[in-house]
Amino acid sequence: MKKSFAVFLLMLTMVELGGCGGVPPTYYYRIDYPIENDATNSTVLPVTIGVAQFGSDALYEGDRIVYRQSPYEVQYYHYRRWIAPPRKIVTEKVLKQYQASGAFKQVVRLPARVEVDYILRGQIRAFEEWDESKTWYGIVSLDFRLQRAGSNEIVWEKTISEKTMAAKREPVEVVKAISESLNKVISSSIQQVKQQLKQANI
Repeated sequence: MKKSFAVFLLMLTMVELGGCGGVPPTYYYRIDYPIENDATNSTVLPVTIGVAQFGSDALYEGDRIVYRQSPYEVQYYHYRRWIAPPRKIVTEKVLKQYQASGAFKQVVRLPARVEVDYILRGQIRAFEEWDESKTWYGIVSLDFRLQRAGSNEIVWEKTISEKTMAAKREPVEVVKAISESLNKVISSSIQQVKQQLKQANI
């Protein structure tokens, strides 16, 4: 009886000690920046663009935040994660920014019930924290490809990249830097698509 009670106390102590050590909490992060409708855009191109789900390179398929100090080594934060895989986050931001730009008659998510004139596809090449000495950066690099619907003719394609310095060497500041980089990349793509379609006399 005494032996059983001693074993019980030992097990209870181990559980309590395990609880004290515990598992570190998991923090979730989202990309956030204001997207405002451009009511001043006087030139609306008469086209409907369908935004397809963006793809991603293998290291960005999960929700763990990637950080690197070298092109040859990849590391992940185990307890700091995106609220969704980057491909979903990026696709959503591309869709919303293209819609808010006011540059196109209509922008829809694919698959869609409406007929589209062009399909915008993309691939994530970088979506990460980059550490250099005492400075951290948020890097975003996306491949864009605009195709004519039906024929799949490529009318424009470009890789656009941005590198933004974080205000502090803290994960939340890096997320802010990645947010700024993504905003700049998508905004640049909108301007280039507009220019390309204007040159094509759309």
